[in-house]
Amino acid sequence: MTPFLAPLLACPRCRKPLRLDDAAGRLQCPEGHGGEGYSLAGGIPRLLPPGFAGGPAATSAEERRTVRAFERQWRRYGGLRRIFGKDPLAMSANLVGARMGSRIDRGWYAGKRVLDAGCGHGRYLRAFADLGAEVVGLDIGRGPEAAGVPLDDPRIAVVQGSVLEPPFRDGSFDLVFSDGVIHHTPDAPAAYQALARLVKPGGALYIWVYPEEGALRELVFGSARALTTRLPGPGVRLVSFMLAPLTMFVRSYSGTTFGRATWGECAQVVHDWLAPPLQSHHTWDEVLEWATRAGLVDPERLPIPTGITAWKPAG
Repeated sequence: MTPFLAPLLACPRCRKPLRLDDAAGRLQCPEGHGGEGYSLAGGIPRLLPPGFAGGPAATSAEERRTVRAFERQWRRYGGLRRIFGKDPLAMSANLVGARMGSRIDRGWYAGKRVLDAGCGHGRYLRAFADLGAEVVGLDIGRGPEAAGVPLDDPRIAVVQGSVLEPPFRDGSFDLVFSDGVIHHTPDAPAAYQALARLVKPGGALYIWVYPEEGALRELVFGSARALTTRLPGPGVRLVSFMLAPLTMFVRSYSGTTFGRATWGECAQVVHDWLAPPLQSHHTWDEVLEWATRAGLVDPERLPIPTGITAWKPAG
């Protein structure tokens, strides 16, 4: 386990600090949650909340299917040169300037600690590290491992856990970053509040969620998803591959467009639209209300729809 990670960890149930039991190779909760302790399988703390015991088995059928959909996605597409239309250089460029807000530039990251909440493909982890940060990737499933996250990099740590019950001490991170994630949970507003607790005084929370679109798009995609979210893995991959040219006509928030991106890259974007059962859409007013309720200040509306960076007051 990466040395800087241990002091940050907390029980997802009671949020008390965990103790590493070297003899057992497990993390122990002082209240006894987690039974015999939380696993460190593969060097990754498996800090799944109650209801997820025994691996990434979620508390509802929709949650289980959503976890499996993303694990399949990153096994299949995690090795692409570009994900969501972006190679590693473009991923790094996403983390500075207008996409993050006016206060976060390239020099801001030096010596900072960052959480990528719902890290999925894991490409942002190395990008944050190359900007000078220590970075932790949190994901409910094993997709980051399947996608080849560099677990041997001492600047990078990965934890398996839920954004609804993140297994970290409050105020642990200078930046909590969650890009296109919490709308795939059963309760996006609750996930926002849980992540806001993790931000240090003077730190920032960046969130992007799917925007609420016009009635026609909502109807068409809702009808398609009623079928595709119930298909087995090979079936949804086939449909995604067949529908890859759809990105020529339907806006992709990542800018991935058939013709400028490969067929496989476009199929990955379509898979992201059509495979996960849990998917909610939100307005700017909603995400602004989440930030206000969390006690965050200086909210900045970002160029990507329903993207927001807000700050925890210093002190």
